[in-house]
Amino acid sequence: MTKSFLTFATLRYLLLCILIFGCSNDLEESVSDTDAQKTENSNDASRLLENDKPDIHSLIVLGEKLENPYTVSNMQAAFDYYNAKVPNTPFKKRVVTATHKYIKILPTNEKQLSFLDNLDKSDDVDAPVLQDYPLDYEIIKEGDYYVEPTSETDLYYPAYTVIPVGYQLPSGLPYQVIDNLYKPTDDEVDVETVALVFADWQEDIIADIGEALSIDDLPDYLNESLIEGNYRLFGRKFRPEGTINIQNTDSNTMDPLMKAKISIGRSLWWHYVYTDNNGNFTSNQRYRGKVRIRAKWRGYTATIRKTWNEILGLWVSDHVMTLTRNNNNRTKNIGYTEPHQGLFGVDLQGGHLWFKGTTHNGLRRYVDYCNANGINETISYANVWTFAKGNSSVTPMLYHWPDLAAMADILGGTQSNVWDQITNASIYAGISLLPRRLRPDQIYQGLKNKKVSESSRINTVLIHQLIFHESGHYSHAKKAGAFFWANIFANELSNSTAYDDPYMNGSQPTLEAGARIGLTEGWATLTEFKITTFHYGKAYMDAALQLNFYNTNSIENLMENFDVYDRPMTDERFDDRSWFLHGIMWDLLDNHTENVSSSGDALSLHFEGDGDYVNDIVDNVNISNINEFNLAPIFNELTGNINNAEDLRNRLWAVYPNQTVAIRQLFFSYGY
Repeated sequence: MTKSFLTFATLRYLLLCILIFGCSNDLEESVSDTDAQKTENSNDASRLLENDKPDIHSLIVLGEKLENPYTVSNMQAAFDYYNAKVPNTPFKKRVVTATHKYIKILPTNEKQLSFLDNLDKSDDVDAPVLQDYPLDYEIIKEGDYYVEPTSETDLYYPAYTVIPVGYQLPSGLPYQVIDNLYKPTDDEVDVETVALVFADWQEDIIADIGEALSIDDLPDYLNESLIEGNYRLFGRKFRPEGTINIQNTDSNTMDPLMKAKISIGRSLWWHYVYTDNNGNFTSNQRYRGKVRIRAKWRGYTATIRKTWNEILGLWVSDHVMTLTRNNNNRTKNIGYTEPHQGLFGVDLQGGHLWFKGTTHNGLRRYVDYCNANGINETISYANVWTFAKGNSSVTPMLYHWPDLAAMADILGGTQSNVWDQITNASIYAGISLLPRRLRPDQIYQGLKNKKVSESSRINTVLIHQLIFHESGHYSHAKKAGAFFWANIFANELSNSTAYDDPYMNGSQPTLEAGARIGLTEGWATLTEFKITTFHYGKAYMDAALQLNFYNTNSIENLMENFDVYDRPMTDERFDDRSWFLHGIMWDLLDNHTENVSSSGDALSLHFEGDGDYVNDIVDNVNISNINEFNLAPIFNELTGNINNAEDLRNRLWAVYPNQTVAIRQLFFSYGY
């Protein structure tokens, strides 16, 4: 389902089928324990400011366990002290009762991990923010993860979170209550300060008032807050906000990180918000102290995983920046090249956040296009793996349809023999070991190779063009259903296994299968060029003339010169000459009539598979009544029983009876 495939390989200890139809064994891994220890021992690393954290996937380093200022008993002591020191206090006789529970969730089986997975990806406004580290410990060095699984059996780590009293976790999910908590209201900020001083949380106090505050200082501090009889209300709390951008290496500008889920919080108190299309976010709650902003790569678009611990675990959030009252409303620019020389003098090009953010923005641009141009099945809660290394990208849809064997069973007939061969191979054993919740819908790899030239930087547009191609597959799969996609999966995997090429010449593993591949790859190639030119005014095309960026007009001209070849195609295949169906789909949607030059010569030709001329292509059709970017007239007909060009032709005859003659003429000239 992409343009290059290799052989399978293992992923560390588990036989993971990372690429389904092709894989590379140089998958990036997260920082090892040894590397983390080296980093911790580095004076440079340990003194890095949190907002200057390098764009690498790094371990959270914890210090000592802290006294929890928000326990019911500690907050009661803080109210009692405040009432004793402040005249005319509004909190007299306050009896503190728990508003929240700080809990430790202890999964012991896969079902319970699935419950956790559903909680972790939930967009419910009351959903708890799960963390893989205990929340009542000092964070010495901010990072992106605390737990690092070492194999597929090493998954049952505790999760920590805070839930409101009365919140119902999924039935059967075991947990223990660490502390009963009281969350101070905004008008209790000075009482909260007392609790922080009692617990010696000087870091937050310094962030608030610029200096430490001892117990001896408290009486004067509290009385100074009384100005003309008014108590300090909201004075030390703020609403965190900011902007997150990511570098577009093609235009060398900063693009906003669009509709990305982020977690905002400090110590025990966290919640989720989304950035808007301009990359801006605003907290729904007011905070004090040091507030951490983490990109939570799980949301209504996709979960994006990049490293080993993310593939096997739940944790896919990355530290972005830290805010305080005095440095609120900051902008984080995720650059392709970090603005410093890294930890040890190594220039960090690309990076963990950059690859994830670029992938996320590509998916969001695809979703926006779908919503505006008639594709009613789009990316939604997908499970996506994205890697800088490797070679191939695919859309296996194993999270959407995780039971691969069940899909195989419905194939029946001659395909069952092909599937038996596939599923009995050791490569399938790896997929079957992956828990259902971790199987990928899409796998992007080799992103570091998406360059216009060897000497150039990784190109954002090239990565997005790949994403538009694979996401076209995703939408087609959802539209056509599991039976159709199981056939495509089997057909292309069979070719990859036998010939190291998922497409071959259009006749493998059977002519019927080749026709189905031509339809599927034709649609994905159409979406690739349409969406890339829509967003960027250009696209990278593997044309017979040269591999290069072409602007929108040039792409249109190349597609107007598209040459179709019969199957089996023994001549060399390019994007503008192929047995894939994107040429005829383009002609169906364009508003150009009679595909001829001013001299009367045909621009688009039909050839036999060996390149012998057959006839001219004649195009008098336009089934798009909105614009050439509206793909609904084609997409609406890509149901599960449309397997080839003839099926598509017959469907279009029925849907567009007033264009039956023109449709017949176009398809006939293409050889169908």
